[in-house]
Amino acid sequence: MIASFEAIVNSPYALLVIGLALLVLGGETLVRNSSGLAIRANIPPLIVGLTVVAIGTSSPELFASMQAAWSGSVGIAVGNVVGSNIANLGLALGLTALVRPLKIDKQLLKMDWPILMVVTLLFVSLSLDGVYSRLDGVIFLSGMTFYMVVQVMRSRKMKSKMEKESLEENSEPDSPGGEELNQYAKRNYGLLMLWIVIGCILLYYGAGLFVEGASEMAHRFGISEHIIGVTVVAFGTSVPEIVASVTAALKGQSDLGIGNIIGSNIMNILLVLGASSVIVDISVDPNMIAGDFWWMLGTTALLYPILKIGKKISRLHGAIYLTCYAIYIWQALV
Repeated sequence: MIASFEAIVNSPYALLVIGLALLVLGGETLVRNSSGLAIRANIPPLIVGLTVVAIGTSSPELFASMQAAWSGSVGIAVGNVVGSNIANLGLALGLTALVRPLKIDKQLLKMDWPILMVVTLLFVSLSLDGVYSRLDGVIFLSGMTFYMVVQVMRSRKMKSKMEKESLEENSEPDSPGGEELNQYAKRNYGLLMLWIVIGCILLYYGAGLFVEGASEMAHRFGISEHIIGVTVVAFGTSVPEIVASVTAALKGQSDLGIGNIIGSNIMNILLVLGASSVIVDISVDPNMIAGDFWWMLGTTALLYPILKIGKKISRLHGAIYLTCYAIYIWQALV
């Protein structure tokens, strides 16, 4: 009986399920407590979504890709980033818009989408030599540092504007988070930091189990690590983005929801791939450059006319993104 139990626990399916559960729990713990920490500092919701929540929901990708790089599963490391970025837009944004149309902040079109597009083009251009080297990793991480500095400066400017407007209206400045997140903001800094550390620990062990299960499944069924990375691993590590964005939309926090998705895609490239390629040179599958990268560029570019034309991301836009994601998964598996 003990042998049977060990066989079940050590099966790739069990490793995937247990690892995914820990990733979701760790990501949720990290996002909520990190957001509470940011709300205590009265940071605007769009900035919270683009930075704090984006880093939190990108943590599963970070830990999963770094674990894959350490273990030599480079196909999973790159596939996870590409597949997650496609899933974040096609699945997370699609589902979020279907649940509740998202209001568009003008800053998304003026600043955030252009940054995402430039970062995505950088990601593709650095892959053309067939490898993400340690130098490429340094370039990505330098871009990450610059991005965070810009967001901090932007946050201060937006915060100053909010305070000025609230003084003119003789009212208290609006809290950037929903009621549930504001409950976390009431915790003291020590408790928030403790839960953030716990979230990171859960993510670390969850990523290890998840990548191990995905690698075993790929070897057992003769499926390439690239396919496993862009489908199973990418979907699993995108669950926190889906949960965070849908929850934010239901609570009327459109800025937090869409900011999380765009910010997560930026973090996936600059932070996740940057940290992974600094660990070890990561070779790129030519099939990924010829196929998956174009899907990532396409889903990113599609966001521009949506942001440009309307005042919100409608349910129709959500349905279009979900259709794109379904077609992408179908062609990846066929």
